[in-house]
Amino acid sequence: MIIDNSYFLNKAVYIPHAVAQPSIGGNTPNSVLQLQGEIEEKESEFLVSFLGWEQYAELIDQFEDAAPYAWKPDALQKWKDLVDGKEDWRGLRYNVGNKKISIIAYYVFFHYLASDFSSYSTTGVQVAEAENSTRQLPNGKQVSAWNQMVKMYGLEGSYSRSNYQFSQNWNGTMLQWLGNVIGNETTLYDFMHSRPEDFDTSFFTPRSLVNIYNL
Repeated sequence: MIIDNSYFLNKAVYIPHAVAQPSIGGNTPNSVLQLQGEIEEKESEFLVSFLGWEQYAELIDQFEDAAPYAWKPDALQKWKDLVDGKEDWRGLRYNVGNKKISIIAYYVFFHYLASDFSSYSTTGVQVAEAENSTRQLPNGKQVSAWNQMVKMYGLEGSYSRSNYQFSQNWNGTMLQWLGNVIGNETTLYDFMHSRPEDFDTSFFTPRSLVNIYNL
């Protein structure tokens, strides 16, 4: 995997108990294993969506089998640049201070919230009720995560750098599509499309902004 549970400790994609902590009896929080499984599934799904299976397989082959997060000594530079950044492209994963950030984490977080909100039991699909708390739909946080992912993703012909505005409340609430996207950062599509000798961009899956009513 390219990312791990430690990418879910910053506020934008925070998941409680995402990283195992020493505890009495050595118990590991269920959230750790659940999140690891979600990363394995959704990371590969996301990568295949813009790389296609052949390029995805080549990328994964650049990592050591025994240490999934370590590059092989002979790993191709183009894949290192894609994952860890080059020039004005930050990469699929990067650090801001001590925070780990990744476009993959935003994608995983979006789907994790959807699957974690309710669970299946022998009596049907249930939503947990915590004592002394108020239950809230996950739509707002899902919207924030998804739209940040779209901003970093980019797509030729669908985005411009001058025509994107947010609604008054940038917390997911009432977020609306107000034009074409993107900020001033180099997007994933920008980076790959500018290097046709290295990457085939024909597999890119279109992504659109959402608001809370799309979910």
